[in-house]
Amino acid sequence: EQVICVHDVSSIYRVPLLLEEQGVVDYFRHRLDLPIERQPRRMLMKWKEMADRYDRLLETCSIALVGKYTKFSDSYASVIKALEHSALAINHKLDIKYIDSADLEPDTLQEEPVRYHEAWQKLCGADGVLVPGGFGVRGTEGKIQAISWARKQKKPFLGVCLGMQLAVVEFARSVLGWQDANSTEFDPKTSHPVVIDMPEHNPGQMGGTMRLGKRRTLFQTKNSIMRKLYGDHDFLEERHRHRFEVNPELKKCFEEQGLKFVGQDEEGERMEVVELEEHPFFVGVQYHPEFLSRPIKPSPPYFGLLLASAGRLTHYLQKGCRLSPRDTYSDRSGSSSPDLEITELKFPSANHD
Repeated sequence: EQVICVHDVSSIYRVPLLLEEQGVVDYFRHRLDLPIERQPRRMLMKWKEMADRYDRLLETCSIALVGKYTKFSDSYASVIKALEHSALAINHKLDIKYIDSADLEPDTLQEEPVRYHEAWQKLCGADGVLVPGGFGVRGTEGKIQAISWARKQKKPFLGVCLGMQLAVVEFARSVLGWQDANSTEFDPKTSHPVVIDMPEHNPGQMGGTMRLGKRRTLFQTKNSIMRKLYGDHDFLEERHRHRFEVNPELKKCFEEQGLKFVGQDEEGERMEVVELEEHPFFVGVQYHPEFLSRPIKPSPPYFGLLLASAGRLTHYLQKGCRLSPRDTYSDRSGSSSPDLEITELKFPSANHD
């Protein structure tokens, strides 16, 4: 009764079902006297539907992941999982094209032209583009090149944390004409500091100076793709991890040219979500939505990227943000919190004998 057999299965999503079939949950409940109830059968059915779907996927959606740590996939583990959750929710296999952002830069063309052309070929062949978070100046110009290409070619784009900041930098250079626009993280003397240190950040003392944890973002308009993806709620709550922010004093300059800051913090001081008008899906978020993505509840920004990349976003929005019947295992209530049916442990009342 204490031997657990976990044989090879078609996907990792079948492992929980395999353990459930062998009574593992019941065994530990009784053995450790855990005061929890059995998980609802509805949740297990959702999970089984998801595992079955994974084995039947036929269509593929490709995403170019442009970063500086692409040789080590573990560096983007949460990002990759968030992409997988969203791809599975729309019945697509996920094909991630890893691109070292430095390979997109002109210097690489001079030094290693083969790598340069291979990188650009990957980028141009992808259905969508993702620039995740990161730190440091190396590879930032390559990320900006990728963002510029996605904006001009109207390719679906999602920028996370640094990815959002660089999207603002690219827009300032290309559309506003501020050729030396930059983040003070990379060029402290730039005459157009579109990304700056947060006031509470002390550059001389790096430890403990980040803006961390789950925080609330308020939507500034009802006419927002991201708002609809979050269930048309007035606010969202996501986890943050950053030291720099978009310069709030320049907000009006960007919005006059179509780059709208549709989400801001509760004080209206920090730019949290940005969308580009007249583009199928060009979105930047200051927070890290991948941290709250779950298999049955994919992250709204990543879900939007996959929908747009698969050519299904417009139809999804027109249907009131509802998936087709074949996709209904995924709980798209819009909340950024995990599915309560999965995470909730029901303890007995505290006043029992």
